[in-house]
Amino acid sequence: MNAFHDPELDDVLKDDDLRHIASMLKAASTPEPPLDEAFRTGLRRQLMNEAWSMTQGRNSWWRRVLAPPALAWAGATAGLLLIASLVITNALQQPGGFDRVVPASGNLAPNTQYQVTIGPEAKTATGKKVAAPQTITFVTQPPVAATPSPTPRATPANVLGEKQLAPLAGASLLKGQWSADSSTLYAIDGNGALKVVPANGGGVTLIAPDGVTSLAISPAGDRLAYIRNDRIEVLTFASGQTEAVAPTPAPTLVGWAKDKLLWAAPDGIDTQAGDGSTQHLRQLPTAGVAAWVSIAPDGTHASYTQDGKLFVLGLGTGKSAQLGQADTAFASWSPTGHQVMYSTADSLIVADTQGVTQATLPRGDASWSAQDAILLGGDTNLYQVRPDATNLTKLASGTYRSPLWAPNGTTFAFLRGGSLWLATAPALPPQPTALDQAANVVDSFMKARVNGDATVAGTFLDDNAKKAYAGGGLNLIVNGDPKLSRTYNLTQVVVGTDPDSVLFVVRLVFTHGKIDVTDQEENLTLIRDSTTKQFVIDQATAGARHELGKGAEVVSVDVQSDTVKITFDSDLDPGTTNEGVMIVDSKGKQLDATVNYANRTVTLSGLNLKEGSQYRLVVLTTVRDVLGQNIASEYDLDVLGPSKRHGNNKNVTTPSPSPSPVPAA
Repeated sequence: MNAFHDPELDDVLKDDDLRHIASMLKAASTPEPPLDEAFRTGLRRQLMNEAWSMTQGRNSWWRRVLAPPALAWAGATAGLLLIASLVITNALQQPGGFDRVVPASGNLAPNTQYQVTIGPEAKTATGKKVAAPQTITFVTQPPVAATPSPTPRATPANVLGEKQLAPLAGASLLKGQWSADSSTLYAIDGNGALKVVPANGGGVTLIAPDGVTSLAISPAGDRLAYIRNDRIEVLTFASGQTEAVAPTPAPTLVGWAKDKLLWAAPDGIDTQAGDGSTQHLRQLPTAGVAAWVSIAPDGTHASYTQDGKLFVLGLGTGKSAQLGQADTAFASWSPTGHQVMYSTADSLIVADTQGVTQATLPRGDASWSAQDAILLGGDTNLYQVRPDATNLTKLASGTYRSPLWAPNGTTFAFLRGGSLWLATAPALPPQPTALDQAANVVDSFMKARVNGDATVAGTFLDDNAKKAYAGGGLNLIVNGDPKLSRTYNLTQVVVGTDPDSVLFVVRLVFTHGKIDVTDQEENLTLIRDSTTKQFVIDQATAGARHELGKGAEVVSVDVQSDTVKITFDSDLDPGTTNEGVMIVDSKGKQLDATVNYANRTVTLSGLNLKEGSQYRLVVLTTVRDVLGQNIASEYDLDVLGPSKRHGNNKNVTTPSPSPSPVPAA
């Protein structure tokens, strides 16, 4: 083994071509290494980390020489082998220009251009000097977020872990509701008895022996209302006490609107006033033959039939919308009550409460879970599918009538042979979040602009956004020098859910030759189109261009309701971040926050950002980098409090890699 053997380097450089280059570079020498031992070690580690972070295990280096990961490996190879024998200059986008090496702690910054130059004193294996300095330029990219591993589950003897819980006296339709903790099912059997059935297989108890026709558990899970013998009985679980309500005319359905009791009567939907009297909410249409079918889980809508047609009625507005054409049948509500399912002769339709079709599913007995999975049961098969008709999966063959999801989204009950059964469904693949879907649109839009394709870029804009780019304030396609060379997302946040809307702040980078010289930020608001269900860009605004290389740059902002993380492209003087980085509200008042700095990232924690509220990130000119240069001008970024429904699960910062074991010498 020769003196140049490096087990760690051999482990990294798997490609024979790379090892050949390494052997040539090892032979290069200079009598007086210009760098001290500590700095050689630090830069070696930095270049190794950069190589590891950007490689994806592709084929031969020679076939990938023009790809960015190849540039990273080339830079790492040159840096690792020549660091003790060559004059190396590092052109980071930091103060001082491109004429010296500036050591930095931790991994390289994301979304940042770097250069490594092999100086003119380098020699080949034969002792000849290189003809000219060789410069390698590359841009770091944030790594693709790893897909979270699914929570392991024990595999039962039968795939769904089915077990029989209790006989239901030959019931052909499961009328029941789960407790809020998914431990208990309250079900009406074929004789009208209301039973309490524990999911663990414990003993069945009886609430009422007969005459029960409808039941509903309050949203808080503390009360159970049911109709028996033309009266409404309300059982409070904590006390075990039951109160009776005897409205006239007699109720046919019972439900809840928050903590208020609702019921359907032959003439309309009623509730109980504060003095205990009956308060009339909405009238059932008097023309033709009409009847109530179901009350939504949130108590804001109800479905009814009229002369063979199915309708949904807004209890607040009094407006009705027809669901499909004639001969349709009500199937189920979404957990929130904002959407409804109904069946036709050959399919199951998902619609909003205005009757607009959202998706078409296979026909079956349907139940919609809180995790947005729909079970489709019947006499022969059981399927699971997403509400948008994706991920249709057959779970089992056999009888699975009237499936009913538990609140936990994994357990469900169903009928088989007149008895109540229990099973557990496997989880469907995770749904793309609103951020994921919108990010794909932004990525395609920006790629088209970088490629100079105005036609393709225009397909991602609605009429509002087209006006913004046609009005002279924004250029859809940038011509001239410097040219638009790349873009990246600075931050992104869900700002609305009805319809889904997402705000992206995108940074456009402009290049002269091979060097990034200026950048500009654009704010893009995307909304989900009500017809296509795809995101489109609806609003666009832009800031001014500014020059690079004049102090540290913000390259990533991750906004959560309690934490904001700001990543810079340079190492900062920690003493300047505590008073120099802050969040202010819409009135300019600074929010209380704990400020921490590590690895080029300033973290503001202890926040309480309100959904949809306006805030501003402020980076003052008092913030300095480790070379003592202040930020050239104050940096401001307007952000909105994130939506709790979708959250912001995209962290666009670049984490430090996990340490790798060092092979024994």
